[in-house]
Amino acid sequence: MVITELYIKNFGKFSERHFYFRDGMQVIQGENEFGKTTLHAFIRAMLFGMERGRGRAAAKDTFSRYEPWDNPGYYGGMMRFACGGKSFRLERSFSRFAKGASLICEDDGEELSVGDGDLSILLGGISEDLFDSTVSVGQMKAEPGQELFHTLENYTSGYFETGGGEYDLNAARKALRTRKRETMAALEEERAALEAGRERLLQECRFLERDMERLRGEYEEREAELKRLGLTSQRRKDMEREALRENRDDRERRETGKRSRGLLAGGAACAAASGLGFLWSRISGGLSGGLEMFSLTAPVEVIAGIAGAAGLLLLIAGIAVRIAGIAAKTGKYRADNDGKETDDLCQEADTGREQEKTQEAMKRIEWEMRRIRSERKEKELRRDNLKEQYDETEPGDKEVRLKEKIRALTLAEEALEAAGKATAESMEMTVGRRASAIFSEITEGRYRSLASDRTGGITVWDGVRRIPAHQLSRGTVEQIYFSIRMAAAEMLPDEPMPVILDDVFAFYDDKRLECVLKWLSGQKKQVIIFTCHRREEEMINSFL
Repeated sequence: MVITELYIKNFGKFSERHFYFRDGMQVIQGENEFGKTTLHAFIRAMLFGMERGRGRAAAKDTFSRYEPWDNPGYYGGMMRFACGGKSFRLERSFSRFAKGASLICEDDGEELSVGDGDLSILLGGISEDLFDSTVSVGQMKAEPGQELFHTLENYTSGYFETGGGEYDLNAARKALRTRKRETMAALEEERAALEAGRERLLQECRFLERDMERLRGEYEEREAELKRLGLTSQRRKDMEREALRENRDDRERRETGKRSRGLLAGGAACAAASGLGFLWSRISGGLSGGLEMFSLTAPVEVIAGIAGAAGLLLLIAGIAVRIAGIAAKTGKYRADNDGKETDDLCQEADTGREQEKTQEAMKRIEWEMRRIRSERKEKELRRDNLKEQYDETEPGDKEVRLKEKIRALTLAEEALEAAGKATAESMEMTVGRRASAIFSEITEGRYRSLASDRTGGITVWDGVRRIPAHQLSRGTVEQIYFSIRMAAAEMLPDEPMPVILDDVFAFYDDKRLECVLKWLSGQKKQVIIFTCHRREEEMINSFL
């Protein structure tokens, strides 16, 4: 690939500017702030596009750095280049309002698609990161990036698998990791759903246990109430029996007292009557003797007879009165007794109704207790079933499949890592041999070889000893980086790419610079050197 023309419509400090290039080596010299780095950035943006950052990163990204202050809608330009014996025109608009790209073959007018990868094919499949790690060297950025080692893995693996470099090992590794993360996320969701189901079972068990505890309390309350009613009924029966016994004893005592009092009163009356009769007879006898003296015998006898008759009548009257009193008291007792019996009957009737109510209440309580026992038994059975279901809960088929998929992806990733490591080591050895040859040439044989690894450890061999890179001068280290980049650039891209060097020789002395420029002149590539010095151009003119 050879860049032939750049037209900057609006990019950074340039507006409506044309730049023309030729094959081979050429130098663009300018003072600081001339725009050399801007031109380098424009070439890179035309080849690979440019995206605007997001959030805070947008304030310092390449898009914002070169976005023009005036007419930002005309942010873009054009590039002409030759590739595969044909000429192409690439146009891009970077404006955030009218972003787009077009690619046209100017030999036959065919319009190609940048979005479908036609430009990437013309560039030999080189990525933006690989471009920055090989042929594009910016200021103070001579050290190749980690992307270079990933690309070495990809190239070698693709070569052995398909016979070419189309297979992207690093992309395959990233794809595997992405799928593994997605599968792990799905597994976590499945586990979370399973755990949520188990938690629901536990929650329902806790609800049932609370209901069972509530029912147990209600059952104990009913049981205590039933016991209280049973005790009350028994006590009432005992009190009734005691009252009846006391009433019967009182009646017997009253009847016995009345009979004794009647007999005593009758006896007293009879005794009084007899005494009166006797007294009267004695009086009447005395009177008769005295009257006889006074010849009053007849009248006295008459009076004595009358007195005896009167005593007899009096005795009969007393007996009758006593009998009447006894009869009256007996009637009153019967009336009183009949009233008490009536009260007792009423009281017995009231007691019967209370007993019926108590029995009904006890039956109702017993029914409620049976209902509570039944409900509690059902809840207990439900609780036991839920606990058994909780204990038997196991990962479902989906979770098992996801685990198997994760294991398979892990094995695939490990196999890919092992294959990539093995093939990368082989490719690194190949690139290392070529880099050693370049390094030996540009140092004029002072150093015979170099060795590097992906951890950044670099050593050089001077024929006697192996020297770590950190013990070398900065200029020599820059030569090492240059050799590695150029060796990778020869092997990796299918299409030779222009070498763009932006003020990379600041640490080179004249001898080193001359050696590097001579080596570059011998390569059949386009080389574009941006510099603020004149020595590069003077040296090139001296040996061309």
